[in-house]
Amino acid sequence: MRIRGRERAVLDRRRIGRGDYFFLEQIGSLSRKRYLAFDPGAGPGGDFFLVQIWPNGPLAEQQIRVLQRLKDDSFPRVHDWQRREGNLEVVTSWIEGISLVDYYENIRNGRRPQVVPGQAVRLIHGLANAVCKLHHKRQIAHGDIQPANVIITSHPSRLVLIDFGSAWTAQSSAWREEGDGHNRFYAAPELQSGLPTIGFLADQFSVSVLFYELLTGKLPYGGLGGKAGRAEFSQKTDGTLVPPSTLIPNGVALPQSLRQTLDIVAMRGLALAPEKRYPQRNEWLNDMFQLSAQFRLTPQLTTMERLLTRVLNWVGRHRITR
Repeated sequence: MRIRGRERAVLDRRRIGRGDYFFLEQIGSLSRKRYLAFDPGAGPGGDFFLVQIWPNGPLAEQQIRVLQRLKDDSFPRVHDWQRREGNLEVVTSWIEGISLVDYYENIRNGRRPQVVPGQAVRLIHGLANAVCKLHHKRQIAHGDIQPANVIITSHPSRLVLIDFGSAWTAQSSAWREEGDGHNRFYAAPELQSGLPTIGFLADQFSVSVLFYELLTGKLPYGGLGGKAGRAEFSQKTDGTLVPPSTLIPNGVALPQSLRQTLDIVAMRGLALAPEKRYPQRNEWLNDMFQLSAQFRLTPQLTTMERLLTRVLNWVGRHRITR
């Protein structure tokens, strides 16, 4: 099939709702049924869409109708959907960009520079706002915030949540089961233990794992992430969360007060016990805003100033109390 001057292979063709969609490639891992599709009848010249196959569980259709009412650039728009063979085929807008999985791979391969702390704070602050809107305005928890389900766009860069197949409303959380639609490195410990879900706190944990990884290039708790809260790891990981500022490349160049604030915000959201995280949306967003403002107002240090900062910090850590 020729699309905008380029020949594209077609995997499948399906009629979904009012559109005729040509499946061009599978997006993400093979375990996630998600496809880049093209509808030649969508406006002049056609348009690209993301087609997702969701299990048709309890209240799934209600969740789709709630998502259809989302009018926010932080989320893809639901255009069409239908039932087919026990599943739901859901068509959402196509978000230009790459997944965080591919973004991290590009960083590891040297094709992109490491994310600087100020950029990581700005991106996560925007994502946190989106998650809080989802909870506050629509009473929906995403439930599967992980790199494969987050797109980083360009011009301007921002993080956009996709794939709401694992999302649940306040009324439907009782139907979720242990292991239902999440990555154990990014899922909050309570989602992995079969305890009653706490939507906002669980999503807050997952966003905080992404925050830590953007800052340091590593998963918290020695690479275990959310698995650190599981019974088989809890005794080994207690007290092992390393402050992210100590792992940031050239993090010592940041003022000490800024590093302290950064660590407090990131580590509180990563608390393994839900009750130790931010209990209220406004409190979390306010601290994120204050941190973002600090980065915007912090001047860039010269090489000599960075060296002096390192010396002063060393003296402060090693001074003898008389």
